[in-house]
Amino acid sequence: MDKSIDYILEVARCGGISKAARNLFITPSALSKYIIQKEEELGVQLFRRDGNKFSLTYPGERYVEMLRDARAVQEKIRQEMDRLADLYAGRLRVGAQMSLMEPMVQRIVPALQDQCPNIRLSITEDETGGLWRQLKTNQLDLILTISREKDDGLCYELITESPVVVAAAKGSPLERCAQPRDGFSYPWVSEEALIREQFVLDIGERSLRRFAPHLFKKDVDIRRSEITVSNARTALLCVEQDLGIIILPALQVDTMRFGDRVALFSFGPEEQKAQLHVVWDPRAPLGYEIGEFARIARSCLCPPFHQL
Repeated sequence: MDKSIDYILEVARCGGISKAARNLFITPSALSKYIIQKEEELGVQLFRRDGNKFSLTYPGERYVEMLRDARAVQEKIRQEMDRLADLYAGRLRVGAQMSLMEPMVQRIVPALQDQCPNIRLSITEDETGGLWRQLKTNQLDLILTISREKDDGLCYELITESPVVVAAAKGSPLERCAQPRDGFSYPWVSEEALIREQFVLDIGERSLRRFAPHLFKKDVDIRRSEITVSNARTALLCVEQDLGIIILPALQVDTMRFGDRVALFSFGPEEQKAQLHVVWDPRAPLGYEIGEFARIARSCLCPPFHQL
């Protein structure tokens, strides 16, 4: 970071030379001399002096605004160079939802290391929103995620599609009213049957908020729940204990190995599909490795889901 930027910004923040100098670990005389030289160089007065108090003039305010912009640009440059240094050194930073971590670590990573023996991996687990934020701020190079979000500046590889289902406890009353129905992958239950149930709310992935408006004809009171959790695994543990039901992609049920522990049902006027993508920045230098990651993920995560 350019020290001269820090000098001006710290004097502006502190409103004086003495405190700013202590924070910058330089002498007040050296800092005062620098401020005077900068004002002479620019041909404007940056600070009004009132004893020991320094306040910005209008040119000073504009200059400080531009310095803050310059600092942000410098930080972006640093982050980008760090990212490229990692990539050119063979490090690939991968992110995925917690529900996908088991197949990621047990199957995708070993296969990728077999194909690319020199690759070094950094693996991050986060909810969908966090993964997107890290990808867009160059903290991750690719993400494996179930998401509706799209960004024209990124590349997408569709890995698989999964029906969106209701997960309920084994022996749930829903089993008694569920019926096979054309166009649906699982026994179908009516909206009337579902709205009598209590929902477990996954505030991490917000599956109910994402999918319920597309599948219910009526508004569903998604606040009607006594249990709120932060991830799909905990939600499915609650479902297994008959504490409520949850809406989520069937793929997540199987990747977390709950396929034999809960009952799954289709619902709504038509079957909704969730898409699993590998998403990455097209500027990433490890194009071959990213392509191999996507190919391996497809072979590991494509249907039939019960074989995961």
